[in-house]
Amino acid sequence: MNNPFQASQIAQFMQDYSAAEIKQVEKFETKTALQDLLYQLKQSGLKPYDKGLMLKAYRFINQHLSNIKTDYSIDSDQGYDQKKLQDLNIITIPALEKAVQQQENLYSCLHQTASLHLNPASWLENVFQISCSQSTLALKVLELYLHLNQKTKDLPALYQSLLLQTRGENDQHTELSGDNTSVLELTIIQLALARFPRVFFAEILGFTLAYCQSASIVEICFPQHQLQTDYFTLRNNCLKQQIPLVHNIIHTYLQCFPSQQQTLLWQRLQTGFWLYQQKINCCRDDFDRAYKRSISTDQAVINLLQEKVAAAIGHHQSIVLKGKSLDSWFSDFSANPLAFLQLLKQSDYIDQQTPANSRLLTLFEFKGPMFGVLDKQELELIKLWLQNTKVDNSVKAGPKQGEINLKPSKKAIRLKKYQGLSNRELYFYLLNVDLFPDVLPTAEVKVRHLLRFCRMFSRMPFKQYSDEKFNHFIAAVYQQEMKAYQPLQGKPKISKAAYVWGIKQIAPMILIDGCWLQHSLALKSSYPEIAELLFSIYCDESGQGQLQQNHPYIFKQLLDSLSINYPAAHSTEFNTQAGLIDSSFDLPVYMLALSQFPVQFLPELLGLNMAIELSGLGKGYMTLVDEWRYWGIDPSIAEIHISIDNIASGHTFLAKKTIQLYMDKLMQETADQVVLNQHWQRIYTGYASLRLVSTRFKLCLPISYLFNK
Repeated sequence: MNNPFQASQIAQFMQDYSAAEIKQVEKFETKTALQDLLYQLKQSGLKPYDKGLMLKAYRFINQHLSNIKTDYSIDSDQGYDQKKLQDLNIITIPALEKAVQQQENLYSCLHQTASLHLNPASWLENVFQISCSQSTLALKVLELYLHLNQKTKDLPALYQSLLLQTRGENDQHTELSGDNTSVLELTIIQLALARFPRVFFAEILGFTLAYCQSASIVEICFPQHQLQTDYFTLRNNCLKQQIPLVHNIIHTYLQCFPSQQQTLLWQRLQTGFWLYQQKINCCRDDFDRAYKRSISTDQAVINLLQEKVAAAIGHHQSIVLKGKSLDSWFSDFSANPLAFLQLLKQSDYIDQQTPANSRLLTLFEFKGPMFGVLDKQELELIKLWLQNTKVDNSVKAGPKQGEINLKPSKKAIRLKKYQGLSNRELYFYLLNVDLFPDVLPTAEVKVRHLLRFCRMFSRMPFKQYSDEKFNHFIAAVYQQEMKAYQPLQGKPKISKAAYVWGIKQIAPMILIDGCWLQHSLALKSSYPEIAELLFSIYCDESGQGQLQQNHPYIFKQLLDSLSINYPAAHSTEFNTQAGLIDSSFDLPVYMLALSQFPVQFLPELLGLNMAIELSGLGKGYMTLVDEWRYWGIDPSIAEIHISIDNIASGHTFLAKKTIQLYMDKLMQETADQVVLNQHWQRIYTGYASLRLVSTRFKLCLPISYLFNK
């Protein structure tokens, strides 16, 4: 079996992107530029193909990787061995100085690093895409990802609880508004790496090993924190438990290559490892500098006010802050000066967006009530102190949650590189879309065209949506299929040769079983419950990280038992197999294309998933099991679908639940039956697409068999 992480296309991709990124002139030196890039990466699910964004992300990663070679010692002369892997360990990072280990700073660090805790191991999400579905390496990474997320599935909730506990009444902390540039950079690196799972696979493995060895930034900066939570203990225990698995993945990966390539990949892997170390170190240093600067400025302002408050008392009785007169605050100033400064920072006297325009400063201007109270140097100190309160909200406003854009992309229509290719030809590019991202505009056009066709030729069972009608519809379809099944009596009408021919022809589809859900995690931010359910189905199709349970692998065993020898589905040789009819690629290409746009076409995706899971129950698969067994054909691939797709708690149940969750949320947001009906029509269009898109294949299959017979 070909190793998808050895594909020659990876080298070509890197060459093309490296040449293109040389032409890039954009720099990421300002906080605004970083926030803009972060926003674009987070919203990339709304626009999967954006060549400019891909180049930015690629360039950003390369910039940081190139810095590592000068900052860290990487063994570049000798080859890899397991002892070197065991000795690759994170360097201890010192805590912040005790002078800055204050509760306010602890809370600030906790909030500003939220992006690193609420989406753990995001850079691994695309490694186990369908092109790698039978790869032992990818399945091990899937196992690792599931361990990091499912075994600690309560961690995000625990961290959210911490955020709520430490959020003051007027607290300004947000995930994107912190002053720590390195946290932004690390978050971007994690999201950017996820865009290039095979291109930067070696670096991703090293990055992951460093992550599993590291404490969180909060623990590094504040080792003596008194936060009441199990979060950090659970997190650290989980990460430490994964280190042997990460070591095993790395060793398995490197053993796939000859010594010369192995040495190069070992260097790259170390670069990814030290990249994580460097960024964590930079995060700590940024916090240290910010807190020291804040303390020194605060202290200077405190000293200044202590000189002035005695003369100020009696002039500010009418001014009230938080229910207390300013004179009273001045009288108690020496008892808790930092509390007063914090209150003043959060008051209406300070312009959080543009501190230089703060109303406080106008009080000291000519004809202001406090003109002459401060000299020029003292006024500059106040301005400097105000700069430390600035909150940068320059990130663009994103689209409203749940908003769905059905208008075709003009850019997609303009990009015609892949237009005119047959489904057989598109199969390779869509299966390897991470290496050929410019195929996506063509894929989107194809999806829209097919859905338009399906909408025209599908008759809805009902037009006014309700959960009751939907449940009745699914139950009726299921009961009809179950009643239609008749146990085999005597010899099957379809010959063994015909079945073997059919098995050959469904290979392009079953070898990528589950492909339509491969990017379901893109729905996490807008539909977390739906994303979790769809991803759980995809993991089942992939075998939950276990090769023996992997559906494409089970089908591959069936092919082997029938002496049907196909190259790996992701390879350039597969779609050129003479024994495959053209229509064998119709449905898989549609599913691969639709899978790339889970946000734009979520209703259609939910409908298609419902149809696929329901089709595994009843007459069709049960008859196959009987007749294949009669002919001595292993029916395992059909049996596993009958079992795992069950309507009580299996994939059919989950598919139905995702649709109900979607419609319930839509009803809560709009309370408009017309809108609900429109989305139900889109769901049913997706449901009907399974039957309609495969029509040509169903017609051609018996004809091609008779012709080839």
